[in-house]
Amino acid sequence: MPKPLPESAVEGAERDGWLWLHLNLADQRCLRWLTQSLALPQGLAAEFTGSSLRQHLASHGDFLIGHLNDFRQEFDRDCTEHAWLHLLMAKNFLLTGRVKAVQSAERLRKDLTRGMVFSWPAQLLAHIITNYPDTLDGLHHSLLDELEIIEDHVLDERHRGERKRLMLARREMAQLHRHMRSQRRALQNAERIVANFPEGLTPVIARLAHLDQDFEVMEARARFFHDEIDAKLASETNRQLYILSALTAAFLPPTLVAGLFGMNFPGMPWSDTKWGFWLAIGMCLFSSAAVWLFLWNVSRR
Repeated sequence: MPKPLPESAVEGAERDGWLWLHLNLADQRCLRWLTQSLALPQGLAAEFTGSSLRQHLASHGDFLIGHLNDFRQEFDRDCTEHAWLHLLMAKNFLLTGRVKAVQSAERLRKDLTRGMVFSWPAQLLAHIITNYPDTLDGLHHSLLDELEIIEDHVLDERHRGERKRLMLARREMAQLHRHMRSQRRALQNAERIVANFPEGLTPVIARLAHLDQDFEVMEARARFFHDEIDAKLASETNRQLYILSALTAAFLPPTLVAGLFGMNFPGMPWSDTKWGFWLAIGMCLFSSAAVWLFLWNVSRR
């Protein structure tokens, strides 16, 4: 059964079973402690505690070391923010480290509290990495639900704010998919070149492959909805522009008539009659009606 150990037992040379340590690498003393207490080689400890620009899993002699993607753990909730999980495994211990709190370590702690037993470090490592596709699967279903809501609103012509919602969903899809592909590629490369590759990680690669296909399908649907919203907005804009153009064309002849009769020149027709104003109004209405009739005939063709 797993049990917590005091610091003296961790640093001691004699202990039963094997050891799992999860370290806060934000503490600068971790490197010195690993080389002194666990007698790790300086270069290996520095690589474990250092930062990485890409996900990878490689072997160094009898050690398996790597940096993989995980999700940041908040105090009150889970989130989709990217965080790094540092890994170092040997025959009798497994070291994990982080700078920001990660969800996989917190879930593993809860599993151990409930009495889950792991026979060897490789089994524990496989369980930690399995948490990543598990979380991805839940996020995939959440994003699918969001797409379904957006689709209903688009089909119901209620898409006033759906374009922004879709952009946020697409950005989250792209980020998750990018990190997932990177982890899948890292595990596949490790499976090919690492001699002591843990067998429990092979199903994780298969799950990531299925999730990769699911995310590709979901991103294609999101792009289709984006194009559909853009098409509907463009159609609505064209309709409004047509109405504005029709109004402009309808009021242009009356404006011309009013401008002609507004000129202060001698000999203006009907200027000395009582019904000259109404004749000018009639000409304005007649010209507007003629334009509307012309536009109506054009629209019927």
